[in-house]
Amino acid sequence: MPLIDARWTRRSPNTEPFRWLATEPGELFPLDVAERLADDFPKDGYARIDASAGGGGKSYRNYSKVLAGPDGATADLAGLPELWRRLVEEITGGDYRRDVARLLDQPVAPALEVRLARHANGDWLGPHTDRDDKLFSHIVYFNPGWRREWGGCLEILRGSDPGSVAATVVPVLGASALLVRSDSSWHQVSTVAADPVPERTSLLIHGIA
Repeated sequence: MPLIDARWTRRSPNTEPFRWLATEPGELFPLDVAERLADDFPKDGYARIDASAGGGGKSYRNYSKVLAGPDGATADLAGLPELWRRLVEEITGGDYRRDVARLLDQPVAPALEVRLARHANGDWLGPHTDRDDKLFSHIVYFNPGWRREWGGCLEILRGSDPGSVAATVVPVLGASALLVRSDSSWHQVSTVAADPVPERTSLLIHGIA
């Protein structure tokens, strides 16, 4: 039985300030599946990235682990917990890309980039619109009991100003956000609060043109 429930693609995207949608816990996959994925969230093999970009580039700090690249190469999936291996295989198998294309009224993405991210205390992601070669970004969250005041929230922006927040997605367990890349698709991740706030964990799926 598939882990991802295709019924989530029957939702209609928001059109302001650009095309995007958020799913509630239980919509993308059952809560018990989300809980099992959170319990088995991979902990090893991450690269620490600290990028403070100038000249309008993206500024961010997190831990990143690539699971599949746009060239079709994948990491050693045999080293992943069994449920995570199934999920990556399902995402890269074809049906997921076709479902997203129907939902967003886009061409099917020729390739995917799939990776895991961990945001520790003080980590953030500054305002940006993603690379030109991306068709979409889908972020799935695995944080039981996460609170808005802990930060780490995805903020949908009306423009490049970090204060122009149009909507906020709290990264609670099983929630997700799907963003269509455009010149106006500004978004950011607010700074994760200091201890004793736990790490913020997520799965990132990018459709590559």
